[in-house]
Amino acid sequence: MSAAKGASTCGHEAGAMEITYYLDVLSSWCLIAEDAVARIRGEHGARIDITWRIAILSGGGPMGNSRALEAWYYRRTEAATGFSFDPAWLEGPQTATLEANLAAEAARALGCGDDRVRLALARAAMREGKRVGEHDVAVEIAAAAGNLDVKALAEKMRDPAVIARIYESTADFTALGAHGVDQRPTFVMRSAIGDTAILSGVYRYEPLAAIVAAMLRDEDAYAAFAAANPPAPR
Repeated sequence: MSAAKGASTCGHEAGAMEITYYLDVLSSWCLIAEDAVARIRGEHGARIDITWRIAILSGGGPMGNSRALEAWYYRRTEAATGFSFDPAWLEGPQTATLEANLAAEAARALGCGDDRVRLALARAAMREGKRVGEHDVAVEIAAAAGNLDVKALAEKMRDPAVIARIYESTADFTALGAHGVDQRPTFVMRSAIGDTAILSGVYRYEPLAAIVAAMLRDEDAYAAFAAANPPAPR
């Protein structure tokens, strides 16, 4: 634990705990985690700043899964979590998640910085079986969810800066592999006093909430000490 609070990061709530949420828009485990993310955000409000970043599956290329294999994965997921998913969105081994992730990132670049576009894409694919891996389908769903012009969104998806952002965030996620991180979702939590925790593959509310609450308690303890004591001697 560091001796003093770290400086706040530009664009974040001053003094807030920063939580970086690495995801792929079409990851079923990330979609399951959304309930926990929303609940924790609702509990702590401005004390935490959750930022989602794309960690694209298979490097943006074909996933390599048959629909039968994806259906098997979904049955296993349902057995573990009670959540059921429709594998019909995945046409075959050539299906990739790139277009859906580009649509979400492009929508953010056009001002939709919240979760609605990426959640609409995820639910359309995995709940309704729509082929969101296809460019035109992804554009249509994302534009409707974000109230965006279809042509403007499609153009922004081709923007080199948007494309680069996806691969940069994926590279940052890949670099976490040095710490054994390779699952989506991954949460990197850094408190206002400099403590850091990483949870990878964890999607349940209880462990996420416990870590966030513990780190915030330590922030409170530091703040109470600072209020009752003089600054550290030089």
